[in-house]
Amino acid sequence: MSYQSNSESGYSKYKVLDYIIMCSTVTSPSSTHVAIDIEENNNQEDNDDRVKLGIGNTTKALPSLREVPLVELSLNSITYAPSTRSSGGTNSKLKQKRTTVLSNVTTSISPNTLSAWMGPSGCGKTSLVSVAAGLIDTNNDLIESSSILINGEKGNLPKRLVGVVWQDDLLLSNLTVKETVRFAARLKTPKHITNNEVEMLVDTTLLKLGLTHVQDSLIGMPGGSGKSRGISGGERKRVAVAVELVARPSILILDEPTSGLDASTAHQLMVTLKSLAELGHSIAVVIHQPRTSIFNMFDNLLLLSKGKVVYEGEPSGARQFLESCPEVGTLPAETGLADWIMDVINDDEKKDGTLPSTWKEHCLKQQQDIPQCRSGNQLTQRHIANSRRSSKFSQMKRRLSSLKELEESEPKFQASFFVQLKLLIKRALKQQRGQRLTSVAAIVTFAWTLFTCLAWGRLPDNTTYVYSRASLLFFVLIAQANGVVNSSVMIFSSERHLLSRERAKKLYGVLPYFTAMTLSDMINSVILPTVYGCVVYWVCNLRPTASAFFSYLLVFYLTISAAQSMGLFLSVLIPNSKIALLLAPMLCLSLFILGGFYMPLNLIPPSLEWYSWISMAR
Repeated sequence: MSYQSNSESGYSKYKVLDYIIMCSTVTSPSSTHVAIDIEENNNQEDNDDRVKLGIGNTTKALPSLREVPLVELSLNSITYAPSTRSSGGTNSKLKQKRTTVLSNVTTSISPNTLSAWMGPSGCGKTSLVSVAAGLIDTNNDLIESSSILINGEKGNLPKRLVGVVWQDDLLLSNLTVKETVRFAARLKTPKHITNNEVEMLVDTTLLKLGLTHVQDSLIGMPGGSGKSRGISGGERKRVAVAVELVARPSILILDEPTSGLDASTAHQLMVTLKSLAELGHSIAVVIHQPRTSIFNMFDNLLLLSKGKVVYEGEPSGARQFLESCPEVGTLPAETGLADWIMDVINDDEKKDGTLPSTWKEHCLKQQQDIPQCRSGNQLTQRHIANSRRSSKFSQMKRRLSSLKELEESEPKFQASFFVQLKLLIKRALKQQRGQRLTSVAAIVTFAWTLFTCLAWGRLPDNTTYVYSRASLLFFVLIAQANGVVNSSVMIFSSERHLLSRERAKKLYGVLPYFTAMTLSDMINSVILPTVYGCVVYWVCNLRPTASAFFSYLLVFYLTISAAQSMGLFLSVLIPNSKIALLLAPMLCLSLFILGGFYMPLNLIPPSLEWYSWISMAR
């Protein structure tokens, strides 16, 4: 199999077959070696390297997906100062003020490079992840001197080219591990890839991350017990990584990927990331005190202290720089380098915090010593020099794509509207299977039906019971509509943060998500109330004609649908579900009172007449 060089497009020549994470299948005794010849790179030494990476000995080859654009993200003099609320005292009101979280931070995430961001808690690492991923308001939260360059150009990197694994992974508790990864894989892969090929992609990803033995286990709640208990914390972290890796993002940023993992699993994960970086991906990890074997894998190291840079460059130079500082001693014997670095930064923060200023003076001196870096960004120049010295870079002869090429490289969404809708409905229904909402709703509906039939059953058809019939209709509407509003309010609140993150990754649009959530909730919000309305109609001896029944059924359905829409509106409008649930009963009751049952429409005060027109009971 031969892949041609594509220097004009700026994309990686390695396709999914070369992708060591996704595209090597399980080996077997009968497996045969698949030779992968690359133009300009077919020497024996390179083939040996590829075998070491696990690309040989495959039984099958997945079809190639999209080529991965090479992306270098440069963060220059980043000063991040978002608006925060603070209080001057116990009785004072909250005031808005700008808090400087990052101060003059310069670094980059380059292709073929595994970068590490280290520092004590509160040094701004997670904020730097948000800045790099483009998840902040750059116009208001970044100081004017800050600049973000994508392959040397100012602009916004398409979100679909960036994968972010957060420390607080947001996974749906009632989906299995395989279902979670499959959902992401199908939405992130091109349309021409078949479901069988996606399934192979998912299986290989689970295998590489050691998740095969729990692929059919529910995710569960973090820290849960009993029936809510799912996979372990380390397995949750690997599932979150698998969800991002399955899409082959150009830039992959991971916030504490080894948190909660044992030493062996953490090392294997970092080996996977290192191999992925060698195929052209730009990877950065936020990590705390890694073991020596992991520390030695890093190609670039960024050390932060209270939002300021302590060191940025090759990891091997961190010890030399720190030991050259007057206030820092030498590395003690039998002490891990990463542990020593963190101890040095912590001790410096407890004192006067001189390390950031020492590093700044060191950089100014280097700029004076290296004339070619005076007119440009020193960091970018160093990375270009390192890349040119790399044998792989010289063999592949690739160039970085322009920002326009990156924006035009892929559609906004990989999956069509109907595929998004189908997958979202399936996911929503599977998430509901462990919540027992439908079972509880059926029991409540049965209880309401029994109560209504006992209270108004077999009403005589004469004018004496006209008020009883009016009260029956009012009760039928308010009993069902109020419950529908309350249940609909909770639909989006539990997945609001997950929706924000997945939409930022361009997995799906708002319309298919809203439609899917509405349809998946129709059993509880529409079907069961409609069944209740039909039973009550005949048991309570309302007009026994087909035209009257279907007119009643249509009006009842429209009323329930309006109530569901109102609940969804409150859920979207008010992020805090407790506040939404507090306001919902008040709004429902006032709207039903103005519906014409308790107060005749012609007697409604003019000041409230407009309000009665939005009543679902009118």
